[in-house]
Amino acid sequence: MAKKQNDIKVVEEYLELLNTEVSLRFGDPTSKDTIRHLIEKGIIAPKILRNYMIIYDFDCMLRFNEGNRTHTFMDLSIKYDISERQAQSVVYKERRKQQITENITY
Repeated sequence: MAKKQNDIKVVEEYLELLNTEVSLRFGDPTSKDTIRHLIEKGIIAPKILRNYMIIYDFDCMLRFNEGNRTHTFMDLSIKYDISERQAQSVVYKERRKQQITENITY
């Protein structure tokens, strides 16, 4: 039976490979080194990192804007040079992808 693409065993195998690659390249790598390696290898697309940062900034800015979502989406659109609708789509549609159950099958 073929392994599922998000099977925990595949993830664990990859983590071992990644550890070896990053250690050979950087010696004693930091998390920044690991992320840079993943981006340069094409494993993480810069757009995915941007979406992560939009969601992170949304949560921070929402507190600063006292819960006003309209102002928060306006601020995000200015910071990331995207439309307010794009910011909303990222926050509402991409957030679920950050849940473990969406990414790994145990």
